[in-house]
Amino acid sequence: MKKQSKKLLATFLGFQLLFVAPIIAESVTSQPNDFIAQAQSELVIDSLHTQEPPGAPPGETMVATYYSKKFHGRKTASGEPYDHNGLTCAHKDLPFQTILKVTNPKTGQSVTVRVNDRGPFTRGRDLDLSYAAAKEIGMLRAGVIPVEVTIIPEESTEPNLAQR
Repeated sequence: MKKQSKKLLATFLGFQLLFVAPIIAESVTSQPNDFIAQAQSELVIDSLHTQEPPGAPPGETMVATYYSKKFHGRKTASGEPYDHNGLTCAHKDLPFQTILKVTNPKTGQSVTVRVNDRGPFTRGRDLDLSYAAAKEIGMLRAGVIPVEVTIIPEESTEPNLAQR
Protein backbone atom coordinates (compact mmCIF):
# COMPACT_ATOMS: atom_id res chain seq x y z
CA MET A 1 0.00 0.00 0.00
CA LYS A 2 2.85 2.38 0.77
CA LYS A 3 4.41 1.98 -2.70
CA GLN A 4 1.10 2.75 -4.37
CA SER A 5 0.66 5.86 -2.20
CA LYS A 6 4.12 7.10 -3.08
CA LYS A 7 3.54 6.54 -6.80
CA LEU A 8 0.18 8.32 -6.62
CA LEU A 9 1.71 11.26 -4.75
CA ALA A 10 4.62 11.49 -7.23
CA THR A 11 2.21 11.41 -10.17
CA PHE A 12 0.04 14.11 -8.62
CA LEU A 13 3.06 16.36 -7.95
CA GLY A 14 4.31 15.79 -11.50
CA PHE A 15 0.99 16.96 -12.93
CA GLN A 16 1.06 19.97 -10.63
CA LEU A 17 4.50 20.97 -11.92
CA LEU A 18 3.50 20.33 -15.50
CA PHE A 19 0.33 22.42 -15.48
CA VAL A 20 0.60 24.89 -12.62
CA ALA A 21 4.27 25.98 -12.82
CA PRO A 22 3.97 27.80 -16.20
CA ILE A 23 0.92 29.71 -14.95
CA ILE A 24 2.76 30.76 -11.79
CA ALA A 25 5.86 31.74 -13.77
CA GLU A 26 3.83 33.86 -16.17
CA SER A 27 1.99 35.62 -13.33
CA VAL A 28 5.27 36.33 -11.50
CA THR A 29 6.89 37.94 -14.53
CA SER A 30 3.63 39.75 -15.32
CA GLN A 31 4.52 39.50 -18.99
CA PRO A 32 3.65 36.68 -21.36
CA ASN A 33 6.51 34.49 -22.56
CA ASP A 34 6.06 35.70 -26.15
CA PHE A 35 6.68 39.29 -25.05
CA ILE A 36 9.94 38.35 -23.30
CA ALA A 37 11.15 36.33 -26.30
CA GLN A 38 10.35 39.21 -28.66
CA ALA A 39 12.21 41.72 -26.47
CA GLN A 40 15.27 39.47 -26.35
CA SER A 41 15.29 38.95 -30.12
CA GLU A 42 14.98 42.72 -30.68
CA LEU A 43 18.00 43.24 -28.42
CA VAL A 44 20.05 40.74 -30.42
CA ILE A 45 19.01 42.29 -33.74
CA ASP A 46 19.78 45.79 -32.43
CA SER A 47 23.24 44.70 -31.27
CA LEU A 48 24.00 43.46 -34.78
CA HIS A 49 23.50 46.98 -36.12
CA THR A 50 25.80 48.82 -33.71
CA GLN A 51 29.02 50.28 -35.05
CA GLU A 52 31.13 49.77 -31.92
CA PRO A 53 33.63 46.91 -31.82
CA PRO A 54 32.75 44.13 -29.38
CA GLY A 55 34.38 43.63 -26.03
CA ALA A 56 34.84 46.91 -24.18
CA PRO A 57 31.97 49.32 -23.65
CA PRO A 58 32.98 52.95 -22.97
CA GLY A 59 34.47 53.48 -19.54
CA GLU A 60 34.90 49.81 -18.68
CA THR A 61 37.22 48.95 -15.80
CA MET A 62 39.85 46.37 -16.75
CA VAL A 63 42.86 44.87 -15.04
CA ALA A 64 46.02 45.88 -16.87
CA THR A 65 49.60 44.71 -16.83
CA TYR A 66 52.50 45.45 -19.16
CA TYR A 67 55.01 43.60 -21.34
CA SER A 68 58.53 43.41 -20.04
CA LYS A 69 61.36 44.69 -22.20
CA LYS A 70 62.44 41.12 -23.05
CA PHE A 71 59.62 40.88 -25.64
CA HIS A 72 61.01 43.85 -27.62
CA GLY A 73 61.35 42.89 -31.29
CA ARG A 74 59.26 39.71 -31.09
CA LYS A 75 56.37 39.31 -33.51
CA THR A 76 52.89 40.19 -32.19
CA ALA A 77 49.66 38.43 -33.20
CA SER A 78 49.02 41.15 -35.81
CA GLY A 79 52.37 40.37 -37.46
CA GLU A 80 54.21 43.54 -36.52
CA PRO A 81 57.18 43.44 -34.12
CA TYR A 82 56.58 44.50 -30.51
CA ASP A 83 58.17 47.87 -29.76
CA HIS A 84 58.47 48.59 -26.05
CA ASN A 85 58.69 52.31 -26.91
CA GLY A 86 55.45 52.25 -28.93
CA LEU A 87 52.01 53.00 -27.53
CA THR A 88 50.36 49.63 -28.16
CA CYS A 89 48.51 46.97 -26.22
CA ALA A 90 47.15 43.43 -26.32
CA HIS A 91 43.50 42.51 -25.79
CA LYS A 92 41.85 39.09 -26.05
CA ASP A 93 39.17 39.95 -28.61
CA LEU A 94 39.08 43.62 -29.64
CA PRO A 95 39.92 44.02 -33.34
CA PHE A 96 43.48 44.93 -34.28
CA GLN A 97 44.00 48.68 -34.83
CA THR A 98 41.26 49.57 -32.29
CA ILE A 99 42.30 52.73 -30.46
CA LEU A 100 41.81 52.80 -26.68
CA LYS A 101 42.15 55.52 -24.09
CA VAL A 102 43.54 53.92 -20.92
CA THR A 103 43.37 55.89 -17.67
CA ASN A 104 44.97 55.11 -14.32
CA PRO A 105 42.15 56.09 -11.91
CA LYS A 106 44.56 56.63 -8.99
CA THR A 107 46.71 59.20 -10.78
CA GLY A 108 44.36 60.43 -13.50
CA GLN A 109 47.10 59.89 -16.11
CA SER A 110 45.91 58.68 -19.51
CA VAL A 111 47.47 57.19 -22.62
CA THR A 112 46.08 56.40 -26.05
CA VAL A 113 47.11 52.96 -27.33
CA ARG A 114 46.43 50.79 -30.36
CA VAL A 115 45.52 47.08 -30.15
CA ASN A 116 48.11 45.06 -32.08
CA ASP A 117 48.37 41.81 -30.13
CA ARG A 118 46.34 39.13 -28.34
CA GLY A 119 46.48 38.51 -24.63
CA PRO A 120 46.99 38.66 -21.74
CA PHE A 121 46.68 34.98 -21.08
CA THR A 122 46.89 35.18 -17.30
CA ARG A 123 43.56 34.68 -15.56
CA GLY A 124 42.03 37.87 -14.20
CA ARG A 125 43.91 40.21 -16.53
CA ASP A 126 42.28 42.01 -19.46
CA LEU A 127 44.89 44.26 -21.06
CA ASP A 128 48.66 44.10 -21.69
CA LEU A 129 50.18 47.54 -22.26
CA SER A 130 53.51 48.24 -23.90
CA TYR A 131 56.30 49.33 -21.57
CA ALA A 132 56.07 52.96 -22.78
CA ALA A 133 52.28 53.09 -22.29
CA ALA A 134 52.59 51.64 -18.77
CA LYS A 135 55.29 54.19 -17.94
CA GLU A 136 53.12 57.04 -19.22
CA ILE A 137 50.27 56.21 -16.81
CA GLY A 138 52.59 55.48 -13.87
CA MET A 139 52.02 51.76 -13.39
CA LEU A 140 55.57 50.39 -13.69
CA ARG A 141 56.11 49.98 -9.95
CA ALA A 142 52.72 48.31 -9.30
CA GLY A 143 52.86 46.06 -12.38
CA VAL A 144 49.16 45.16 -12.31
CA ILE A 145 46.44 47.77 -11.75
CA PRO A 146 42.77 48.41 -12.54
CA VAL A 147 42.37 50.94 -15.36
CA GLU A 148 39.49 52.71 -17.08
CA VAL A 149 39.32 51.84 -20.79
CA THR A 150 37.38 53.77 -23.41
CA ILE A 151 37.22 52.87 -27.10
CA ILE A 152 38.06 55.86 -29.29
CA PRO A 153 35.88 55.90 -32.44
CA GLU A 154 37.80 55.66 -35.72
CA GLU A 155 36.63 59.06 -36.98
CA SER A 156 38.22 60.93 -34.07
CA THR A 157 41.68 59.34 -34.17
CA GLU A 158 44.68 61.20 -35.41
CA PRO A 159 46.25 59.70 -38.56
CA ASN A 160 49.76 59.44 -37.05
CA LEU A 161 48.67 57.15 -34.22
CA ALA A 162 47.61 54.37 -36.57
CA GLN A 163 51.12 54.20 -38.10
CA ARG A 164 52.99 53.87 -34.78
